[in-house]
Amino acid sequence: MKQRRIKVVQEPVHIKNRRKRRKQRILRAIRSLLVTALFAITIVYAALSPYFNIKHIDADGTTRYSTAELAAASGIRTGRNGFRMLFSNKSRPGLFRLGDAEQAIAENCPYVKRAKVSYVIPGTIKIKIEEREPAAVIDMKGIPLLVDKDGYLLEVDPVLGYETEQNSLPVIRTVEPSSANPGKKLDIPEEMLLSAFKVFDTIREVDAVNNEKMLPEVDYVDTSDLSNIRFSLQARIIVNLGKAEELHYKINAAASIFTKNIKKTERGTLDFSVGKDPVFTPESGG
Repeated sequence: MKQRRIKVVQEPVHIKNRRKRRKQRILRAIRSLLVTALFAITIVYAALSPYFNIKHIDADGTTRYSTAELAAASGIRTGRNGFRMLFSNKSRPGLFRLGDAEQAIAENCPYVKRAKVSYVIPGTIKIKIEEREPAAVIDMKGIPLLVDKDGYLLEVDPVLGYETEQNSLPVIRTVEPSSANPGKKLDIPEEMLLSAFKVFDTIREVDAVNNEKMLPEVDYVDTSDLSNIRFSLQARIIVNLGKAEELHYKINAAASIFTKNIKKTERGTLDFSVGKDPVFTPESGG
């Protein structure tokens, strides 16, 4: 009998592909497991190794606080493991950022507007600060509150440098806030602060074109009543501007009247809220 050669039946392509995909999935799982294990070992080593302990703390952008003060406010100290701090951090604003330290600095340092605290491998902490600038003194029944232009309280009754550094800052009288906590925004209506700054800015504009300067004679601006915004000159003349409208005209007229029409011995009120033309009412006996 004649023998016949039988060809081997080839395995279907879809079965081959299925088997190939299964092998690939197993290899990927093994690779992922190895990478995870390696990463875990690396993390454990980093968290335990003294090589990653904090040795230097650098601060930039601050004029009010020393590096030591910022470090103390942040809760960071040298000798602590940098990776361990990262892992214990509850707030994570970014890679290698210490959000808890950033919040602590902002809470403990009233002049700090924003803080960025970063861990730089192997052992350095970088603190970058954006500070608030003093913009005005709010007079609360004789107690000065130093604030920035956004109404954040920087100091209560500042002593050091108050007479020299900050005497050129505008003084504002307005409604009394319910609380005064350094670093927190005062609960004063924003329009009252904006109106006060607008009055001071307009006075500066008028002074820029006049020979006689009025700003050095201004004691304070009172915006506690936005319908009757006032400012005091030489503690003897009250200028009532009414609403914060046509400020340039009113303040320019007030400057002219104050220097040309009001005697240096007179006391009284110059009122721009009673009609088209201002009215000066002297005090009795003035």
